[in-house]
Amino acid sequence: MPGDASDEREDVQKKTFTKWINAQFAKFGRRYIEDLFNDFRDGRRLLELLECLTGQKIAKEKGSTRVHALNNVNKALQVLQRNNVDLVNIGSSDIVDGNHKLTLGLIWNIILHWQVKDVMKNIMAGLQQTNSEMILLSWVRQSTRNYPQVNVINFTTSWSDGLAFNALLHSHRPDLFDWNAVASQPSPVQRLEHAFNIARQHLGIEKLLDPEDVATACPDKKSILMYVTSLFQVLPQKVTMEAIREVEMLPRHTRVTREEHIEVHEQHFSQEITVSVPQGPSPSPKPRFKSYAYAQAVYVTSPDQKRRQVPPQFSETVEQKTFSTTRMGSEMDLENYQTALEEVLTWLLSAEDALQAQGDISSDVEVVKEQFHTHEGFMMELTAHQGRVGNVLQVGSQLLTTGKLSDDEENEIQEQMNLLNSRWESLRVASMEKQSNLHKVLMDLQNQQLAQLADWLTKTEERTKKIDLEPLGPDLEDLKHQVEEHKAFQEDLEQEQVKVNSLTHMVVVVDENSGDRATAALEEQLQHFGKRWAAICRWTEDRWVLLQDILRKWQHFAEEQCLFDAWLTEKEDAVTKIRTTGFEDQNEMLTNLSKLAILKGDLEMKRQMMSKLKLLSQDLLVAVKNKAVAQKLESRLENFTQRWDSLVQKVESNSKQISQAVTTTQTSVTQTTVMETVTMVTTREQILVKHAKEELPPPPPHKKRQLLVDSEIRKRFDSDTTELHSWMTRSEAVLQSPEFAIFRKEGNLSDLRERVNAIQREKPEKYRKLQDASRSAEALVEQMVNEGLNPDNIRQTSEQLKSRWIEFCQLLSERLAWLEYQNNIIDFYSQLQQLEQTTITAENWLKAQPTPATDPATVKTQLEKCKDEIIRMSTLQPQIERLKAQSQALKEKEQGPVFLDADLAAFTSHFKQIFADMHAREKQLQTICDSLPPAHYKETMNTVLLWIQQSETKLSMPQVAVAEYEIMEQRLRELKALQSSLQEQQKDLNYLSTTVEDLSRKAPAEVSQRYRSEIEVILGRWKKLSAQLVEHCQKLEERMTKLQRFQNDTKTLKKWMAEVDVFLKEEWPALGDSEALEKQLEQCTALVNDIQTIQPSLNSVNEVGKKMKTEAEPEFASRIESELKDLNAQWEHICQQAYAKKAALKGGLDKTVSLRKDLSEMHEWITQAEEEYLERDFEYKTPEELQRAVEELKRAKEEAMQKEVKVKLITDSVNNFIAKAPPAAHEALKKELDVLITSYQQLCSRLNGKWKTLEEVWACWRELLSYLDAENKWLNEIERKLKATENVQGGAEEISESLDSLERLMRHPEDNRNQIRELAQTLTDGGILDELINEKLEKFNTRWEELQQQAVRRQKSLEQSIQSAQETDKTLRLIQESLAVIDKQLTAYSADRVDAAQVPQEAQKIQSELTSHEISLEEMKKRNRGKDAAKRVLSQIDVAQKKLQDVSMKFRLFQKPANFEQRLQECKRILDEVKLQVPKLETKSVEQEVVQSQLDHCMKLYKNLSEVKSEVETVIKTGRQIVQKQQTENPKELDERLTALKLQYNELGAKVTEKKQELEKCLKLSRKLRKEINSLTEWLAATDAELTKRSAAQGMPSNLDAEIAWGKATRKEIEKRQVQLKSISDLGENLKTVMKGKESLVEDKLSLLNSNWIAVTSRAEEWFNLLLEYQKHMEAFDQNLANVTTWMYRAEILLDESDKQKPQQKEEILKRLKAELNDIHPKVDSVRDQAMHLMTNRGDHCRKVIEPKLSELNQRFATVSQRIKSVKPFIPVKELEQFDFDIQKMLEPLEVEIQQGVNLKEEDFNKDMSEEDESTVKELLQRGDRLQKGVTDERKREEIKTKQQLLRTKHNALKDLRSQRRKKALEISHQWYQYKRQADDLMTWLDDIEKKLAGLPDQKDEQKLKEIGGELEKKKEDLNAVHRQAERLSKDGAAKAVEPTLIQLSKRWQDFESKFAQFRRLNYAQIQTVREDTTFVMTETMTVETTHVPSTYLAEILRLLQALSEVEERLNSPVLQAKDCEDLFKQEECLKVR
Repeated sequence: MPGDASDEREDVQKKTFTKWINAQFAKFGRRYIEDLFNDFRDGRRLLELLECLTGQKIAKEKGSTRVHALNNVNKALQVLQRNNVDLVNIGSSDIVDGNHKLTLGLIWNIILHWQVKDVMKNIMAGLQQTNSEMILLSWVRQSTRNYPQVNVINFTTSWSDGLAFNALLHSHRPDLFDWNAVASQPSPVQRLEHAFNIARQHLGIEKLLDPEDVATACPDKKSILMYVTSLFQVLPQKVTMEAIREVEMLPRHTRVTREEHIEVHEQHFSQEITVSVPQGPSPSPKPRFKSYAYAQAVYVTSPDQKRRQVPPQFSETVEQKTFSTTRMGSEMDLENYQTALEEVLTWLLSAEDALQAQGDISSDVEVVKEQFHTHEGFMMELTAHQGRVGNVLQVGSQLLTTGKLSDDEENEIQEQMNLLNSRWESLRVASMEKQSNLHKVLMDLQNQQLAQLADWLTKTEERTKKIDLEPLGPDLEDLKHQVEEHKAFQEDLEQEQVKVNSLTHMVVVVDENSGDRATAALEEQLQHFGKRWAAICRWTEDRWVLLQDILRKWQHFAEEQCLFDAWLTEKEDAVTKIRTTGFEDQNEMLTNLSKLAILKGDLEMKRQMMSKLKLLSQDLLVAVKNKAVAQKLESRLENFTQRWDSLVQKVESNSKQISQAVTTTQTSVTQTTVMETVTMVTTREQILVKHAKEELPPPPPHKKRQLLVDSEIRKRFDSDTTELHSWMTRSEAVLQSPEFAIFRKEGNLSDLRERVNAIQREKPEKYRKLQDASRSAEALVEQMVNEGLNPDNIRQTSEQLKSRWIEFCQLLSERLAWLEYQNNIIDFYSQLQQLEQTTITAENWLKAQPTPATDPATVKTQLEKCKDEIIRMSTLQPQIERLKAQSQALKEKEQGPVFLDADLAAFTSHFKQIFADMHAREKQLQTICDSLPPAHYKETMNTVLLWIQQSETKLSMPQVAVAEYEIMEQRLRELKALQSSLQEQQKDLNYLSTTVEDLSRKAPAEVSQRYRSEIEVILGRWKKLSAQLVEHCQKLEERMTKLQRFQNDTKTLKKWMAEVDVFLKEEWPALGDSEALEKQLEQCTALVNDIQTIQPSLNSVNEVGKKMKTEAEPEFASRIESELKDLNAQWEHICQQAYAKKAALKGGLDKTVSLRKDLSEMHEWITQAEEEYLERDFEYKTPEELQRAVEELKRAKEEAMQKEVKVKLITDSVNNFIAKAPPAAHEALKKELDVLITSYQQLCSRLNGKWKTLEEVWACWRELLSYLDAENKWLNEIERKLKATENVQGGAEEISESLDSLERLMRHPEDNRNQIRELAQTLTDGGILDELINEKLEKFNTRWEELQQQAVRRQKSLEQSIQSAQETDKTLRLIQESLAVIDKQLTAYSADRVDAAQVPQEAQKIQSELTSHEISLEEMKKRNRGKDAAKRVLSQIDVAQKKLQDVSMKFRLFQKPANFEQRLQECKRILDEVKLQVPKLETKSVEQEVVQSQLDHCMKLYKNLSEVKSEVETVIKTGRQIVQKQQTENPKELDERLTALKLQYNELGAKVTEKKQELEKCLKLSRKLRKEINSLTEWLAATDAELTKRSAAQGMPSNLDAEIAWGKATRKEIEKRQVQLKSISDLGENLKTVMKGKESLVEDKLSLLNSNWIAVTSRAEEWFNLLLEYQKHMEAFDQNLANVTTWMYRAEILLDESDKQKPQQKEEILKRLKAELNDIHPKVDSVRDQAMHLMTNRGDHCRKVIEPKLSELNQRFATVSQRIKSVKPFIPVKELEQFDFDIQKMLEPLEVEIQQGVNLKEEDFNKDMSEEDESTVKELLQRGDRLQKGVTDERKREEIKTKQQLLRTKHNALKDLRSQRRKKALEISHQWYQYKRQADDLMTWLDDIEKKLAGLPDQKDEQKLKEIGGELEKKKEDLNAVHRQAERLSKDGAAKAVEPTLIQLSKRWQDFESKFAQFRRLNYAQIQTVREDTTFVMTETMTVETTHVPSTYLAEILRLLQALSEVEERLNSPVLQAKDCEDLFKQEECLKVR
């Protein structure tokens, strides 16, 4: 039915829109909505939705009344209006009232704006389309074109089979599923389910639709549109115009759904308005009306119109009417009439309510339309029910005419008919009046709409004309402003479109007179409006297309113009920076030439850009048609042309200037290279000029020549020639690179080689091009000759190309050969560098060697290492020889670089020098191994040192600090043991001292001094150690005594406190024992006094402990502190306990007295109550006495209850006291309290028991009286019945009735009588009212027996009258028997589960029998109804009818289906299984795979519920029918089961749906969270990698500005990403709310992401700050540099001007400039320091940037300073002569010292000679500079300059020599100082011995002579050692240094020997021999012995040396090389053989 379809569509939209809204809320973590209509009524949730969509915070009303709700909704509507959301006839009250239709319309408009519009706006703008639905349909059809099963033509029926969704997904993502498998699925629901699941799992689209809602005949269009838009948002959005045109050509259906009709996009403008008149019934004969719909092209019927044509209940009404008529015709009775009347009255009441609910007529046209349609449907429903009202009235009239009704029934029916007729007429009149009012108001409002539309059309047409007159432009910004204005115009059009849409359903009221004329006039008016509307829409679209086209062209031209402008500016700056003169070297010249060549190539390549700009401007001007724009564009192009020509001229000029500068160069290689480059550039210029000329459009030639120029051959020839010249130009630029002019020692030539090889590889192809060009040239020449034209130009071009090709090939060959030769040089230097590195390593090793040690092991190790180094150096000799041969080959092969020989010679010299130094080192080490101390001395020394070190280590530990007493005892024992060990080591120390004394006498002074200082150190440590031992022992003993005393005092205090603690912890006495409490209080007071007495002792212990803590170890100090803390804490605790106990005892004593008083008072009251109420006896003789006793006990009970409060207070007081008292005091208090409570409870219990007993007695008495009254009443009834049946008149029925009544009365139970006897016995046994009770009981029994006898007699008399009723009873009995048989049969069927459908014949038979019995009983009832004696018969008939009803009930059960129970249980089982699976759907993981698995399981449950839904509904429906027809024994139970089944299904459905939504939300959030985290993590990783890459380079980056720009961009990106991080955090929070207990899983992911974020952002911030620091330093340097440069520029200007001024003015200027020069010097030095700092600390790039600036600054500043200082004063001739004399005087000693060479003198060891004469030379050079400036004679100036140069050269050479001598002196300084010390010692000894010899008496003392002779013999060895040392120094180049001292020493020795010989002539020969052996004559080259007299000792030494030499030679033989070191046996054999 239409109404049901509309409701179903409304439900679908509600469900779909709810899911969409919840999806929006899920993005921001908002709470979901459950009921769309109710949740939006207060406006809060609507505002929250708008907050999510707009991203703005919106204030909400805090109240909850209707006013607050209306304000919230009004705010929401205002927000929607500000966002241009279409709101047609939607008011705040509609939403607050929960209007379903308007609420859905509002949500659809929101979805349309934020979902469809936002997604489609870009592609709509790109395609210049305004119909979003058409674009979306085009996209769908284009995507599903390859699927023959799918044909999408709309958004309703084309989607119901599910294939369209799957095809759309598969076309873009074929990897997700198999299409054939999906297409083969039989059910549309399965296909839809598959598509929705795929979209959700892989595309992240929420499941907004349910398959059951789509798999219908006509799905909801809005829901499908929304879902397809979601797919469009995530899938590729490519739509072609062909697809759009295909959709436009689709056939349009004349009848579509209402949604398709009203769906008009905001930018889709209807261009036609038509009218049509449908035909429909009219509910009344009033002026008829017609509904008119005005649509875009065709008339569309809405569901509202369908509802008016076919009323919602029309079919049902017709059926009911037919059935009612049939039924009333066949059964014309009162009961059927009443039923029909009730139905009609019920409907009439609902209709009146419906009319009343329509409310007042609105002033809104759309609302009035809706009211009109609603009322129209109401009128049609009224018409449909009119027949039913007439039928009821007709039936009532028939009943009145039959005459079978009573008067009352007739009157009642007449009143009912009058009421029905009046109410029907009132309803009809009110409906017609309402309809008329609606017509009038609606027409007025519609006419107002038409008038407003006409006014708007007029204004808009004028507006379009005004816009057409305005020109476009003249600037791009103006054009953009015009585009924005047109957008505003489009928005106005869209807003008016809403009003036009409201004309879609117009209602026209037509009376009998006007009729068709009104329709025709309206049609004509609307057609006119439609044409005007269509014209405006077409103009809007055409102008939009025009503006977009012009805007695109203008933006393109502007972009190209800006790029060309920037390129021109860049090239102009580049030309300006190219230098044309003043080159420093050929490399700079070549660099500038290369720049010019590259610049010309760029100009050639960019020439076509000018033509492109002209074409773009022409195209733009054609579209714009604006003279102002044309003038601006022409001026800009003219400017570009001028700048282009100027740039070309500058390049040509610079080329000529550089060519002229070639002649100034002197180097032949450079000159050749420059000339080649100039030639190349010139050639390129010619070619470019030629090409430029060829590109210019030639003048119009003759027709014949035009054919030649345009021929294919000429084009190909020109193309080949241009390409070859261009290729050779580029290649020559590479081959003539400055890199080929210089040979390199090292470097990577791979790049250069690759470029040359690339040219070589391209050469064959280009050669083929050359041949093609030659053939084309020949063909052109032949053709031109045949045409009579001059071919010289072609020939010349071809010849130039060939000659250039030959030169190019030669150049390429030369460059390839050069590369090969350069590679050989690099290989040579690679080997040389390796050898040099090895030599430098050896030199560094030699320099790093320490002074020869005195330790034997160390000396031997040094000697072995030195020999190994010598062997390793010897292995380099063959490599050096090969390197020499390779150098010779390089020189012979080609004219190689001169640095080959120099570098090889330098290396060879260096190698020899290092090799000789190593040999000298070896000899020196070999010499030192003679005088070393004995081994035992070393061992003893190590032992003593080790013991001292161990002892010092022990003493360094805290030995005397306070610690545990046992530890201190142990330490004292260790110190005593250490003192004993000290005495034991004294022996070794004495041995060391003796040995050192011996060594000091024998060894040299240096060695003896070393050992002496060593033993002195040991002795000092020994004495210090002894003193420390004594001191430590004394301190330790003192502190041990103090510690022991402290510990004893502490123990005493603790013991006392422990005893006190025992006393304090003793249990308290019983609270009732006051004497014990007083005694304990006295003890506690004494304890407090003792505490005050002991307090000073505690203070003393604390002082001692604090003092010890400062002297104790940290651990023991903390322990002492802890003990003191514990002691003080325990003391405080004891004090507190003592004072507290004293106070507690005092308080306890007071409380005990008070408590005892309360207890005694309570005991007294209990005793008094027991005596008064419980111990007194009572007697009750009358009821009044009994009643008074009950009341008295009740008062006593209430008094006892009042005392309960006091007992509770006493109990609380005792418990509180017990809680604070010690356990010992608990017993007595608890016992006394228990006694009190027990007594009180017993009293209450006894009082309560006695009161209850009396209450029960009183109740028994009252009950007895009631039973007696009841029985007396019954006896009264028997008495009356007996009187009534004395004389019974009538038939059997009356007799039977009397008998029955009597029998019923006599069947009175005996219970009351028995109860009376029991109650009486109970009371009399208790002695209560016994006399009164016995009297009443006797009277009652007597009366009862009498009446019982009378009744028995009366029964017997009545039974004799019953026989007359037997015949009637027989008939009734037969019926009863038949019913019993049927009952039995039905029971059997029920037991066998057989229903009526299985045995239809038997069921028919039973039904007929039951019908027959029913008729018989009715007939019997009718026959006996009017008779007086038939009452009893009628009662029997009633019984039979009741039995009949029971059997009929069983028969209805028999008609119930047999398998119903099984189906019911099966449904219950399935639902129970689903219920068991629901707990598994709880969210337990954040991983989307797990959530997806749970969601799949949930969807399975959802599917199970969907599948069982129909079965549950069927079972419930069948069950309801069974209950309604009473086909079950227990309808209530079945109804409850059905209700439970329904509730269970609904509950499970709600739970599963809720879980599905939760899981979908969790899945969506987790998927989005993963996506966002992955995106942010990837960005962090990329940023981190980029940071690592950028920060890897050392120092300042090469492009600082780019790096800073990147840093700023990164900072901005971080700020943007901060929002993403916040979004991720919000997602995490939302996901945590869904996880419910699993938040830690999300927290881990977020914490990891946050840590990565912090790490990367902090790195980026640090890098950016570093870059800013670099920039700051560079800016500071540039600023300082600019200041200095400004001063230099000003100084140059002043100097230039001073040349033209007078001498006086010039002198002033120079004076001022000199002063400024002195001031600017610090600034220049500061700039230099800053530059050096930056170049040193900021990397290579910074050096490259700053070094040229610094060099330029130095050069320019030097020039300016020179000019300022170049004042030329008068120079006298004497000053020149003095300068010549001084410089000549200085040159002579320099020349003498230079002649000395590198031979060392003694001064070289004493001081550094390199700075000597430095100041004098510097002063002379400065004098020379000053003289040069002052001398005007050029010749004299040249002489001074020559002398300065000679002095500088000589001085530099001397400095080098001095440096070499100083270096050599430093190397042998140790040997020199040793030599000097030994020589000085000998000279001192000679002085002493000469004095001693001179002091001998004349008479010779033989003993003293022997002593002197002995000393002389000893000193001979020292003299020989001095001579050996002198010999070694002479070999090292210090011959001149040692010569004076050695000559003096030799002379002194000879003189002494001469003197001593006079005293001992016998020893003269020996002394002479010694003298001859040790006397040498030193020369410059080597030492020569004067005489040599070998002795036996010397001969033996010579033989040993010779033997060692032979052994060394064998060891160095090839047989014993390192390769055989593994075979030791072989080496041993070799040695033996040798």
